[in-house]
Amino acid sequence: MAPNSVRQIATVAKYELLKYLRGRRLLAIVLLTIIISAIFLIVPPAIGAQYPKDPTQFTVNVLSFLGILSILSATFFGADAIVSEYESKTGYFLFPNPIRKTAIFVGKFIASALVSVGAIALYYVIAVVSVRVIDGSIPANTGLSFAYSLVYLFAILAIAYLFSAIMRSSVYSLVLTFFTFFLILPIIDAVGSVAKFKPWFSITFANGISQYIFDNPYPTDKIFTTAAPGASGVGVQTYSLAQYYPEVRLSLIVMAVYFIVAFVLSIFLAQRREM
Repeated sequence: MAPNSVRQIATVAKYELLKYLRGRRLLAIVLLTIIISAIFLIVPPAIGAQYPKDPTQFTVNVLSFLGILSILSATFFGADAIVSEYESKTGYFLFPNPIRKTAIFVGKFIASALVSVGAIALYYVIAVVSVRVIDGSIPANTGLSFAYSLVYLFAILAIAYLFSAIMRSSVYSLVLTFFTFFLILPIIDAVGSVAKFKPWFSITFANGISQYIFDNPYPTDKIFTTAAPGASGVGVQTYSLAQYYPEVRLSLIVMAVYFIVAFVLSIFLAQRREM
């Protein structure tokens, strides 16, 4: 990009970051991250229970909120980033300036990514420091887990921006983003276990690698079979349930494809959208 475009992107990102720092959403994410981490650290000794002796299991327990935190970050900082300019009519002041819409979009995305990455990093720092203090060691593959979680974060953030470029209301974009990743896709993942098809294409399923990477050896797909009395107590009926695990390389490719496609589409739609 031309130096002028880079400066424009940096300027937009700067003022977007200032907006987040002055707003309540970033504070809410930070407080929520601290509170959730504190629950995992305070509740066990408060009720007389012990922390897991295995530092890896302890880390996995603390990081169990990671998926929800990523979804909230994408929702808070991406779902209304574009549509709000049209809904609140602030675009009338922003778009007439001698700055490309692409620079505005990229600057906004960089700001959203920075604050979201900061929230995820804070969560990992709390988890790593806690495990280090309590168990005296840091589990292997913690760095890989953090890297995989960032790939997922960027992918769903790009999708959130795509929703924001399509929707006409901030509320609709926020609701669609949250429920897509928190409810709709997880339901598809769960149906896959019952119907015995592997939802490798689901981005929420692919995100499982950030947790399963701690397992040694890495888990493989399993089919569980149980027997129960048949109808009216006659005979025996067999039921089976599949437990699928995302493959690391395929999951990274899936999340990268989601990011690229959503990012390019959202830029294209944002450029063509009129006030």
